Amino acid sequence: MSDAPREIVSYRSPEIRATVHNGCDVCKALAQQWDATHDRDLLIEINNHPHEKPKLSRVKDWVADGASVG
Repeated sequence: MSDAPREIVSYRSPEIRATVHNGCDVCKALAQQWDATHDRDLLIEINNHPHEKPKLSRVKDWVADGASVG
């Protein structure tokens, strides 16, 4: 088996592509659900899943840098 990340492609219009990152249990579980159901929302979830820094901590950093939240 290749060490390259798995790319999933849904060719139904509009085409959606998602890359399953190696070592990410969340991506792996979402990809397994895709294999079973072909639910395109799962590909969106894979694409939106943060790998380097969680999204909420990004917001915390932005607020600390002076971003307005309201």
